[in-house]
Amino acid sequence: MSYLHNVLSEAVDERLETRQLILRPYEEGDERDFMRVLIENSSNLTPAFGNRLARVKVLEDARTQMQQLRTDWENRKVFDFGVWLKQDNTYIGDVTLKNLDYKIPKAELGMYFTDWASNRAFALQALEAITAFGFKNLALQKVYLRCTDTNAFLGELAEEVGFRPEGTLRNDCRGAGTNELLDLHYFGMTLSDYEQQKLAADKAAATA
Repeated sequence: MSYLHNVLSEAVDERLETRQLILRPYEEGDERDFMRVLIENSSNLTPAFGNRLARVKVLEDARTQMQQLRTDWENRKVFDFGVWLKQDNTYIGDVTLKNLDYKIPKAELGMYFTDWASNRAFALQALEAITAFGFKNLALQKVYLRCTDTNAFLGELAEEVGFRPEGTLRNDCRGAGTNELLDLHYFGMTLSDYEQQKLAADKAAATA
């Protein structure tokens, strides 16, 4: 059994729920929705999902990508959740913990949603859910997120749920399908940040 299996409990939650959302790994039959949302959100996929967009060109690519995500989940390499609305089972986006570094341990958070303007509140719920999953289920010490100027709204969402700005690396990645060099803005949350935030929320709820 690999080291990645040894550092984690075998029983890792595969279904997360919020007030309005269900988050779960992809299954056979999800490929059309998976590809549709990926294409609809293509302009916001750099840097976290640029490679995914490059790999998925036709429906069979989407099936292959989802199979790989399942394998990566079982090998504790990537924890990727599709996001569905409870109300009507509409697929609206994806959140993932990837680039896991078990020496710390820490992971990078990536996410994309169709129609950000309409689904912003849902994106916040999903962001909160997967951050909690990282700290509570995976015993991470830190979760971080990267974004460019094009998708700076991701950093704004991250700050809204308690991530802190950690600086900008200039000319640190290339845009999808272009030679343009882009700045990367980093946002992070530590386990201590998460615990303090949760304690404050619990106190506020008790007072209310």
